[in-house]
Amino acid sequence: MSVLSRLAPRHAVTSSALACLIAISGAATAAETITRFGDASSVYATGTKAAAGAPLYFSAGMTAGAGAPASMKAQALLTLKKLGEGLATAGIKPADVLFVRAYLAPGADGKVDYAGWNEAWTETFGPAGNPLKPARTTVAVPLLGSPGTLIEVEYVAATAPIDGLFVSSDKLGLPVANPMLKPYGTKEGRIYSGMGIKAGAGYYWTAGTLAALAKAEAPATSAERFGDMKFQATSTLQRLQENLAAVGLGFKDVIFLRAFLAPNKFGDGQYDYAGWNAAYDEFFNNPANPHKPARTTVTTPSFGGPGAQIEVELLTAFPGLPQSSVNFDASAPATVNPNIKSYGAATAPIASGKALKPGSALYFSAGVLSSVDGDLKTQALSALGILKTRLAEAGMGFKDVLFLRAYVVPEADGNFDRKGWGEAYGAYFGSAEQPQKPARTTIAVHSLPRDMKIEIDVIAAQP
Repeated sequence: MSVLSRLAPRHAVTSSALACLIAISGAATAAETITRFGDASSVYATGTKAAAGAPLYFSAGMTAGAGAPASMKAQALLTLKKLGEGLATAGIKPADVLFVRAYLAPGADGKVDYAGWNEAWTETFGPAGNPLKPARTTVAVPLLGSPGTLIEVEYVAATAPIDGLFVSSDKLGLPVANPMLKPYGTKEGRIYSGMGIKAGAGYYWTAGTLAALAKAEAPATSAERFGDMKFQATSTLQRLQENLAAVGLGFKDVIFLRAFLAPNKFGDGQYDYAGWNAAYDEFFNNPANPHKPARTTVTTPSFGGPGAQIEVELLTAFPGLPQSSVNFDASAPATVNPNIKSYGAATAPIASGKALKPGSALYFSAGVLSSVDGDLKTQALSALGILKTRLAEAGMGFKDVLFLRAYVVPEADGNFDRKGWGEAYGAYFGSAEQPQKPARTTIAVHSLPRDMKIEIDVIAAQP
């Protein structure tokens, strides 16, 4: 979302205006690792592209922590400061940040302080000390771990493949089985605070995954049908384990894990973090698999029904160079990106996973909101149209999209227009004109900027 779209909330950027946006070179970044796109007056880039094969760094979700100040701005500034310190530990500069995802939570008054977050942002990105701005997505969720936590932020950074990069990770002595991964954090923590990935890595994204039913024959609105959080989280991770195994990967290869939790509507209506962590501990950070990924756990008001309590998505790295176990088709037709391989049923609306050839260039879009009011389908079509234009500015199209994440604001009953969203999505993906489909997560959120109904961001690869 550009500055123009925020200043004129009901008259966002038109296609012709977007076509006139200029690419802002990340010249101050070592070896011009990052190319930034968008209006120079915007407070963040509309998209960023890391150079082919650039080393990347993914932070875990970070909050201001216990005893944090009460205001959104103060918590955001402290969170961004802590993230910057984590980057420095890995030898990465603030100018190397290419994407930021922020989750905001309502304050004691029930309101989400988007303005406070934006004030903290402009004091951190854009001033004379750090004029190179990353792409950004901002959404609001019901809860962030505990009441009083108002913001959680993730960073993705890209840097040049310089000698000695990530050597600080080796000195930590953290367990890691994949030679492409360089973890940061402590041996005691449940998750790593960040994960470096060496130059030239190949990647694999899974779609957001839900649990199998605990008892399919049980009534549709019964607790027995779905199971408790521990069962659902275990089932979800088992499904993801099978997904990874199909491409020669395992949990030792996970860079980043993102979990969305919904309240237990058959019980106390709370978010069962303990059940989620108990299941997680059976797969990560244990003697059988001492590896632990960077991770973010955030909440959703609902998965659209009474029983589902968790959805998880993974980003992994192939352990070998220069080739992975995936056979990429160099002779693919023009409708296919030869650096991408899709997995899943041909009849499914999304891919179950997307593999990226080692050494490819990655593009991260900012979160895109509609340029018009209207129902969910109308807004989704508008947002996807803007994304199409932004991808074209970077020399890509929807066939190059690896992962799509849609954040949707549900109605009062917890549901949203899935049919409308599916029709909008189908106008751009899985069609005769553009048959390729990304891995995808669609998640309900508390609210979005400008009171819009849907926000979409994508990760794409240069063909």
